[in-house]
Amino acid sequence: MGRGFWAVMILIGVLIMLIIYAQVQGVTRPVQVNLTGTSWMLTYYADNEGAIVPVMNGTEVTIRFGLANGTSIGGYSGCNAYSYNYTISNSRLILTSGTTSGIFCSAPGMMQAESAYIHDLENTSTIRFRSGHLYLYDTAEKPLLIFEQNTA
Repeated sequence: MGRGFWAVMILIGVLIMLIIYAQVQGVTRPVQVNLTGTSWMLTYYADNEGAIVPVMNGTEVTIRFGLANGTSIGGYSGCNAYSYNYTISNSRLILTSGTTSGIFCSAPGMMQAESAYIHDLENTSTIRFRSGHLYLYDTAEKPLLIFEQNTA
């Protein structure tokens, strides 16, 4: 195996490193996305212990962004409707003036899951978009909520 072979192997290694680096940068750098007027379906959330878990089967948790930044954000949290005023600036989400409908859920585990969702939403600091999914993180950059766009 001559010098040409090793030169090609080094180039392949460099290309692989660049691909990996580019993927990591896509996760760590905020991407500006206009979320106004969009609707999303929750797929994963951080439970009370902080573990990322899938949404319970048959549960619909949604989030809708108002038609202008600085208006309302709301949706359905499993049993209850909720609404907040929101502002997004430089990938930072700020929620104020929140309300929920206050309905009791009788399905086992539903109230705990809904409570964890609302807690995660209220503790969101950063929003990022990648590969068709919306990721919400806390101030320590720990993922809290993962959504996919609701096409219905």
